Amino acid sequence: MIGKSYFSPYDEKIEVEVWKQHDKSRDAVKKDIEIIKNWIKTQPHLPNTLSDHQIQSFLLIGRGSVEKVKPKIDMYYTMRSRFPDVFEESHPKSKRILEAKRHMYIIPLPKLHFDLSRILIFKLKDIADPSQMDPYAIFAHLINIVEIRFFEDFCSGHVVLFDLEHCKFNHITKVSPSYIKNAYTIGERALTTRVHGIHLLNAPKYFDQVVMLVKSIVKQKMANKIYLHKDMNSVLNSIDKQILPKDYGGNEKSLDELEAEWDCKFEEYKDFFDKRQLERVNEALRPQQNKSDDFDELGYQGSFKKLDVD
Repeated sequence: MIGKSYFSPYDEKIEVEVWKQHDKSRDAVKKDIEIIKNWIKTQPHLPNTLSDHQIQSFLLIGRGSVEKVKPKIDMYYTMRSRFPDVFEESHPKSKRILEAKRHMYIIPLPKLHFDLSRILIFKLKDIADPSQMDPYAIFAHLINIVEIRFFEDFCSGHVVLFDLEHCKFNHITKVSPSYIKNAYTIGERALTTRVHGIHLLNAPKYFDQVVMLVKSIVKQKMANKIYLHKDMNSVLNSIDKQILPKDYGGNEKSLDELEAEWDCKFEEYKDFFDKRQLERVNEALRPQQNKSDDFDELGYQGSFKKLDVD
């Protein structure tokens, strides 16, 4: 971690409770971190750059399973060459990412929800020409936020609030089935922890068709967690109002204020992102038993399974 954490401090009690959800003790987690560090040393194709806290974050994503973590770490590095639409010019200070931020707020809330999950708010901004929005750049911006969270955050999962107040038809035309599939693949294989729910607010009437498209692409378990709300009162049946930003009647700082704090975070982590831009898998050194011609079967003899995000 660099400087003061963006997130509210968590104590030992919260740490114990979160790991308990994965049938893990704190001592067992420490041992697993060492096991994973030693495993990375046996993978000559992978950069050996992960900190203990990053590995702990991967253990949360993998629900405490070392065998589930291995393919996620490999995918974390491999995805940078597999998905150029996302990762080319993905540095937080690049013109592409700065432009993406003009179109959308992506704000993890500082305080944990009562179930120890992290609320993540996406909100489209009121931009005159939404046709200029690049969904892949916005997804890259989200991944940059995740990168910092790997150093600073600790939670049991996510609750997503997607505010579509300023959604226009031009926004919808930019979101293709291939984009949804690629974003879902990266999230499922490398970056996503347990999702408790995805709540869609202020959606235009035609958005039902978009929801149907998304549900047809993602796995059924995830599809069942997507909720379309008519108003904020409906959302508050699932989300504690007190930890929400002022924009939604809560006690937290406004979206603009929180976004400004993230701008400071990106500046703090500039050296990390400078180095990350250069990190790639060396496929020539990948162990033979981990090679595959089929991307969907990337990687791990005896350990890789197609996983649900839940």
